[in-house]
Amino acid sequence: MNPRLLRGAAFAMLCVIWGSTWLAIRIGLQGAPPFLAASLRFFLSAIALAGVAALLRSKWPANRTEWSLVAFVGIVLFAADYGLIYWGENNGVESGLSAVLFATFPFQTALIANAFLREERLTLQKIGGVGLGFGGILLIFRAQIGTAGVEKAFPMLAIVLAATCAAFSIVALKRWGHDVDPVTFNAAAMGVGAVTLAAVSLVTGERWSVPSWPEGIGAIIYLALAGSVVTFVAWQWLLKQTEATFLSFVALIIPIVALLLGATLAQESFEPIDLTGAAIVLLGIYVSSSHRVASVVRAAIGRRPAASDPGDPPGDPPSRGG
Repeated sequence: MNPRLLRGAAFAMLCVIWGSTWLAIRIGLQGAPPFLAASLRFFLSAIALAGVAALLRSKWPANRTEWSLVAFVGIVLFAADYGLIYWGENNGVESGLSAVLFATFPFQTALIANAFLREERLTLQKIGGVGLGFGGILLIFRAQIGTAGVEKAFPMLAIVLAATCAAFSIVALKRWGHDVDPVTFNAAAMGVGAVTLAAVSLVTGERWSVPSWPEGIGAIIYLALAGSVVTFVAWQWLLKQTEATFLSFVALIIPIVALLLGATLAQESFEPIDLTGAAIVLLGIYVSSSHRVASVVRAAIGRRPAASDPGDPPGDPPSRGG
């Protein structure tokens, strides 16, 4: 299979599956408290990935740098990021609004990548594309944003901080995770995240009991296997071949998937103007990553093309490693 088509298929899969996870989290919270539900999700994911690693005889992290990265990603991404998401949704933030707030992920990734990854410069093209895409998200979810009251301020802030955790994690993986195996790395990091979330669940006094069926158990199984095992291995594989900022654009497409699922499965409202917002999102991604647009921007500001330019076509790997 053509490598570029394979990368595109993997990116599309991430958008579809992670677009469904917001609704799955909302359903799962009907059957289990937030931190316990997230902990069980990643315990199951870690066990499944460890089994896959044994079958594939995958290499486990082997030095201090790799194990430090495991601990960092386990605590910051799988514990803090998802703990904040589950807590935010459990405290009244609708799944669609959660997706909107998490769509700040590309903004934050671009800023953090500019500070830590020399090959991912923050350019006018990136800023304009990400801003345009986020504007499309705001158009799609204008109603939910307008009805978000002050009582949801802290849960909404929790979702934004979750995106911050994800941004630091993706940049750290891009910089220090080139040599780690995606299967064993995620097995170990999810195990760290699961233990941390279980500790938070105990400290906050959540009631430990068997989650209900099908809401709690069904959602945990789906989120663990499809929403974690499959997606994070593919996500880390993609990260080794493309910019962290480009990969973060998945957060702009996820709300569109969430909207479509909400309209088809939960009978939520859907209007023609939402399609306009979706088109604006896709246009923003194109503007941010198109080589042609990059050439126009360079011509407009009188700059000659560089050997390594962030305006490479979508999916093309950067010319220098992170």
